[in-house]
Amino acid sequence: MTTTAPAPLATRPLTLPERLGTAGLLTLAFCELLAHLVLGGQPNPGMAALAVLPLTAAILVWRRVRWAPIASLLAVVAVIATRLVGLSFDLTRPGDVLYFAAALLELAAAGAVTGPIAATLLKRHTPAVTGGLALTAALALSAGVVLSSPQSDDTGSLTAEQIATLPTVDMVNYRFEPSILRATPGQPVAFTFTNDTDDAHAFAVEKLGIDIEVPSGRTRTVVVQAPPGRYAMHCSVGSHQADGMKGQLVITGQDTMTAPSPADTDAAASFDTHDHHG
Repeated sequence: MTTTAPAPLATRPLTLPERLGTAGLLTLAFCELLAHLVLGGQPNPGMAALAVLPLTAAILVWRRVRWAPIASLLAVVAVIATRLVGLSFDLTRPGDVLYFAAALLELAAAGAVTGPIAATLLKRHTPAVTGGLALTAALALSAGVVLSSPQSDDTGSLTAEQIATLPTVDMVNYRFEPSILRATPGQPVAFTFTNDTDDAHAFAVEKLGIDIEVPSGRTRTVVVQAPPGRYAMHCSVGSHQADGMKGQLVITGQDTMTAPSPADTDAAASFDTHDHHG
């Protein structure tokens, strides 16, 4: 009696969790390319290269490699971890429709990867269970991103008209423009930071406990609650401070002279002589 040999594992039809997981990984790779090549201030090919991780995991799932689920989870963790602040920033600003939709798509893709893995572990491959676990995972990831790295703006009692007239500070590689920020009597101690570079930057004032990140391609309003004085500021991202991204925040009182002090002059001079690139 002639028997038919079973088909090679790699040629068997993918199960529902495998198909959903592969689609999620491919979408996750697309979102990485979108985030770092299109939606940022400038294209960042180095960060966009992270798309290789979910792409590789998708191939492993398609080939039915035994440790493909582990590779898939590692790809999700790596992608979400590097985009944590950016995802939270965009999720808390639904008015920026394109960025908000891209963040939702990326987290939905991450859920489409992790949910089916849970379905496989539970040995429940029905569409209802697999889809429900994928949705639950996406919602849990979204909540985790926002709660672990809250990025909403506290603009206090400022009106929309006041926010529109705030002084603008450009964050470039690697300096603040201007490098000396001033707030005078009668003005709110608040600024609008813009980041049109290919990297995230931050406005940090250690003495005031301020450390606020502005993702690539985004704009953020920062209100400072502090008494009159002079405060050192810097960018807390990576080695940006060592690269020269620092300056001063000067809050003047009613009786404080607004003319530059020697410290201000020295700080400004140091920025003029530093070798920067934009």
